[in-house]
Amino acid sequence: MKKKTGIVWVVCLILSLIAGYLGWRHWLSPTRILIVNPLPSQAADIALNNDCADIQVTCIPMEELADVSGYDAVMMYGRGLFLNDSQVAELEKAASKGTPIFTNSLRNFNFIINHNVSTEQQEVLAKYFQNTCRQNYRNALRYIREMATPYKWGDHDYELPFQLPKNLYYHLEYGKYFETDGQLTDYLKKKHLYHENGRKVGLISGVSFPTEGNRAHVDTLISRLTQAGFNVYPMTSTGKAREKMIRSLHPDAMVYLPMGRLGNDSLIQWLHQENILLFMPFPLMQSHEEWLDVSKPVTGGTLTARVVIPEIDGGIAPLCISTLNENKEGYFIYTPEPERINSFVDLFTRQIKLRDMPNREKKVAICYFKTPGKDALLASGMEVAPSIYNFLKRLRREGYQVDGLPATEELFEKELYRKGSVMGSYAKGAQETFLKTGDPIWLSTQVYETWAKETLLPHKYQEVVDRYGAAPGELLATPDSIAVACLQYGNVLLFPQPRPALGDDEFKLVHGMPVAPPHSYLASYLYMKKGFKADALIHFGTHGNLEYTPGKNAGLSQSDWSEVLVGNLPHFYFYTTGNVGEGIIAKRRTHAELVTYLTPPYAESGMRQRYSTLLEGIHKLLDNELKGLSSLEFQVKQESIRLGLSRDLGLDSIPDKPYTKEELERLDAFAEEIANEKMIAAYYTMGEPYSSEELQATTMAVAVDPLAYEYAKRDRDAGEITTAQLQDFAYVAHHYLPKAKAVLKALLQNPPKDMTQVASELQPALRYREQLLASTANEFNAMVKALDGGTIYPAPGGDPVLNPNVLPTGRNMYSINAEMAPNQRAWEDGKRLAEATIKQYVTKHGDYPRKVSYTFWAGEFITTEGATLAQAFWMLGIEPVRDNQGRVVDLKRIPSQELGRPRINVVVQVSGQLRDIAGSCLKLLTDAVRLASESQDEVYPNYVASGTLLQERTLMDKGVAPKEARRMSTMRVFGPVNSGYSTGIMSYTENSGSWDDEKEIAEGFLNNMGATYGDDENWGNFQKDLFASALTETDVVIQPRQSNTWGPISLDHVYEFTGGLSLTVKTITGKEPDAYMADYRNRNNRRLQEAKDAISVETRATILNPTFIKERMKGGAGTAQMFGEIFRNIFGWNVTRPSAIDKELFNDLYKMYIEDENHLGIYDYFNRVNPASYQGMTAVMLESARKGYWKATPEQLAKTAEVHARMTEEQGAACTEFVCGNPNLQSYITGQLSERGKENYVRTMKSTLEKSTGKEKEVVLKEQRLAPEQQIVERQRNGLIVVTCICVAFVIVIVALRRRNKRKE
Repeated sequence: MKKKTGIVWVVCLILSLIAGYLGWRHWLSPTRILIVNPLPSQAADIALNNDCADIQVTCIPMEELADVSGYDAVMMYGRGLFLNDSQVAELEKAASKGTPIFTNSLRNFNFIINHNVSTEQQEVLAKYFQNTCRQNYRNALRYIREMATPYKWGDHDYELPFQLPKNLYYHLEYGKYFETDGQLTDYLKKKHLYHENGRKVGLISGVSFPTEGNRAHVDTLISRLTQAGFNVYPMTSTGKAREKMIRSLHPDAMVYLPMGRLGNDSLIQWLHQENILLFMPFPLMQSHEEWLDVSKPVTGGTLTARVVIPEIDGGIAPLCISTLNENKEGYFIYTPEPERINSFVDLFTRQIKLRDMPNREKKVAICYFKTPGKDALLASGMEVAPSIYNFLKRLRREGYQVDGLPATEELFEKELYRKGSVMGSYAKGAQETFLKTGDPIWLSTQVYETWAKETLLPHKYQEVVDRYGAAPGELLATPDSIAVACLQYGNVLLFPQPRPALGDDEFKLVHGMPVAPPHSYLASYLYMKKGFKADALIHFGTHGNLEYTPGKNAGLSQSDWSEVLVGNLPHFYFYTTGNVGEGIIAKRRTHAELVTYLTPPYAESGMRQRYSTLLEGIHKLLDNELKGLSSLEFQVKQESIRLGLSRDLGLDSIPDKPYTKEELERLDAFAEEIANEKMIAAYYTMGEPYSSEELQATTMAVAVDPLAYEYAKRDRDAGEITTAQLQDFAYVAHHYLPKAKAVLKALLQNPPKDMTQVASELQPALRYREQLLASTANEFNAMVKALDGGTIYPAPGGDPVLNPNVLPTGRNMYSINAEMAPNQRAWEDGKRLAEATIKQYVTKHGDYPRKVSYTFWAGEFITTEGATLAQAFWMLGIEPVRDNQGRVVDLKRIPSQELGRPRINVVVQVSGQLRDIAGSCLKLLTDAVRLASESQDEVYPNYVASGTLLQERTLMDKGVAPKEARRMSTMRVFGPVNSGYSTGIMSYTENSGSWDDEKEIAEGFLNNMGATYGDDENWGNFQKDLFASALTETDVVIQPRQSNTWGPISLDHVYEFTGGLSLTVKTITGKEPDAYMADYRNRNNRRLQEAKDAISVETRATILNPTFIKERMKGGAGTAQMFGEIFRNIFGWNVTRPSAIDKELFNDLYKMYIEDENHLGIYDYFNRVNPASYQGMTAVMLESARKGYWKATPEQLAKTAEVHARMTEEQGAACTEFVCGNPNLQSYITGQLSERGKENYVRTMKSTLEKSTGKEKEVVLKEQRLAPEQQIVERQRNGLIVVTCICVAFVIVIVALRRRNKRKE
């Protein structure tokens, strides 16, 4: 009985405990509220303003939404909310049990899920969360408790939402709001915060947030700007009301902590019209540690909303002012970064100060780019020296002190080359000559180290010392001083950008070494800032190397070299409109305001006239279907052989064997393409408008293709031609281009004054003409305005032919929103080009490609808005999913049956520039690879899945642990190591004396481009053998081409990426992959082209075209430099992908440039304008022969060596890397020369490469002038010595007198 009683008591106790727990759970437990998808700062504000012990708040990102069964209510932020099916099902399940679910949405977002919440309750909740302040957050939680769990005991008090004024001003005092700027002015005066003569600064810290709560960074910024003497007007408003408030305030500048655009186009136009600067510092959504970590780039929504979109408004100074850090309660709050806020305020102050300073007092530093030796000053498409001279004359007219400017451009150029040299470390003799005759500024080691330690963080300066030893270093230095090459004309300083590292990799030296810059590099920038004391810095021309020094992609810190060397100076950059991808890097990594300049003008190539006989014959044959025209068939064949086109196309050269119809069609398309290739004339000189001929040719280049396609589309719509004919470039070129050219030529020769009387399809051409005319003046006007503290109007960038909206130039380039890529147009283009790739491969090989490798470039990505990314997606059989704003927010698999073919594997190499501006797209591509790899039940083969397994096995065979191999098996995105920008291929290739086997170059490529950039966990990591394993099975490599201003032999980056990748794939697989260009240059006809054909077209239309050469010979040293660059690129292709180069090309070049078969005066031109370029060209030819790429005859070698040595003797060794950096080549050249020629050549080279052995250097150095600070130190030292000597002499005299007196006594 007792036992039973005990059991009953236990059962009762258990039941009592259960009942007690259930009672507690129902009536006494806290109300559990789940907040989904808040910004981290919002989560902190909500949680930290919860003062009710009966409420428990949990905040999670949307990705973590899973089980919600333990919560009493769910509130979701609609901005960016995108839930998958399982998450939606979980919410529906909770709703079915009565859980209130509410979505806070400002507009129609993708997901608005409301359950168990009445309309009235939704309205109340919306008021709480859309009027963000402390009391509303507090009471919103209490209201949700009452709404979700009214039965619970405890505190149920709440207040109704506090309605903030819709558009208000605020300041440092919480809860204090003002409806007008006048009210705030009165408040500031009352609080003694108003500066009577201070400038007005409008400040907007987001859409409507923060006015209260998590805003320490905003308060700090307001305080520092106020302390700097500005009257700050913080405001919160949106839409039309924001525009009205800004117009009413009419500030001198706006500071916008951006979240999207400041306003619509009318507001932005008004800001620039009223000369109101727009600054865009931003709070970074990273912790302090992540911010300082180079491997944690700014990407995704932060980059888009805080940097990319504000650039469209013309925003400047994208400096990080705060980070997001976890507090002790586990919530993330904005933490001001005091040094960064101080830097921003200093930059802001300096920029505004330019408005008040008289021009005669402003000090302007101009930095230009130059490679080592006697090469011309470099800038993409620009004649740099005459452009600088024109700009200096303009500054003098504006009242700047430009004292001592030479009277002529020629004298200025000579002075620039003498005093503004850049030296390679190999040219010891040239360095010595410069130190004697170049009049450099000398910085003592003491002064240099003082400046360096004042500017750099201790660990950054230690990096320099660890890499190069103690100051002063070895380049341009004596034992106790560093030489700074520069020229000073009054208050204007010109200096060449030094080499940012010491080594053999010239491309890395331009595009970023992953090491600290040397003392000589730092010295130039330190002198510019601290010795010369510049008020503004201009980098002159595309592009230098400062923006490619190691560091973060945006929101830089003092640990980033580009940030610390520019410092807080207003920084402006003349940048070609044709290179938006690299321009954006300068904009974000050096806070540069870009001022675009024109590309070189276009000119008639003359190729149509040269090919007229051939084309007429082909068209007659095709129109008559080859009937009864046998003699013409042989004439066409002989002409194609004579012109070398049959060789380019791989057609036979048997004279008495006519071409088939298919071969004639290929020949027709190829000849038409060469005839229509757009030809760049001599480089552009800033300050000098296009000539009338250049203006007409350039307008034609921009307008003729769209007009021809407009005519063709009309005929297609009328049923006169088919869509296939419309998409056939050769057909349009033959039937519509001649008409378009004739109409435009007549129009432009006598342009009407009244555009309204012109046909609508012709009006764009007249607008382009006007914009081209306006551009030249606009460029200098914009820079002068910027130096006056004014605004530069924003504009897109790119090739004017492809995107005429970049005109007029003289504007501040911006990028695109990566979150929208690929946009719908790019998606359709990408699909079509991917299918064309598959079709060409299947036609050629009879099977599908297993893997295609793509090159992603920033310029192409911006211009096409993601067409190459779209190609990769389509190959994988993956489709982007967009929200209702067009942003790509997810991916979905295209069913195998619908795809109708195998899923084709991809591997991607990215430029550092693309990685920096579109990191989120690379992560999305990695997700696409994983999604495709996981696809089951395929109707067709899945080469992505099989490739993933192969990659895993290959890594395991190399010794990688199985778990790690599986994790890395879906990595397909690779790029430069150490967050750099260099493939290394150019250095390896052109430093050809250091290698004997091309496989060494492939090894270098794998090492330099083997960092993964596919997900956050592995971002920037390098794993040995991973890149090589990813390249297995590669059948095709594809290179984008989006500009008419360059081609595969005129731009080194093409052989660098595509050639480098081809060579590496061949080294790994034993098979050279097919290579294609994805040609986006014609916006009406984006197509695929074999790389070999693209090279042949450009070669025929340019470097072997006498008309092209004559046009280029009208230019100066910069234009002449281009010839040397093309020769080096041809060498690069021979090294990396020899199959792409015609074996007879060097013989053709020999006839054109050595024998001068067209009597163009080649030798005399280069000897007069740019001897260094010709020395480089002939050196490339001779090195090609030494390496076996040119099978030259002994006579060809002797003649080439003779002209090379002769120009070297007459002008001195150029000391470019090909000329001076290759001892093996020098020996080879010596072996081709006569005894006398050999003696003179050896003597000339020795004087350049070796130091002198006499004592004259020591004497000269004693006479060299010092920097002002060094003079002071020297005078102090000398004064001390003099005083000491006097004192000693005085003591000696006193002692002598005493002794004398003693003797007398």
